[in-house]
Amino acid sequence: MSDMVEVPPPTMELSESLRLFDNPVRDRYELWSGDELIGVEGYEVTDHGDVILLHTVVMEKFGKQGFARALVSGVLDDLRSRNRHAIPVCTYVRSFVTRFPQYQDVVNAARA
Repeated sequence: MSDMVEVPPPTMELSESLRLFDNPVRDRYELWSGDELIGVEGYEVTDHGDVILLHTVVMEKFGKQGFARALVSGVLDDLRSRNRHAIPVCTYVRSFVTRFPQYQDVVNAARA
């Protein structure tokens, strides 16, 4: 595995902890705090089972505070734990994987 670069936590304090859910009915991961949606990572699944990461969206009031990092790292950690691979189409995810090389293994083995 590549060198580990710590992913900083969000800078905004929330009253409830973050929870990540895979919502396959809506083809997206969802990041929640209590009953408030923080952001989503849209995806499609290929015939091989790889996950194409299409877009990262964080609600405006949570923007620029590290929640996109939390969302993407959570998604990639979940894919790794399920032995699945990501194909990052989203430019944010592409730059994230460059900045945090410990996630290269999740994308390098993906098949188009």
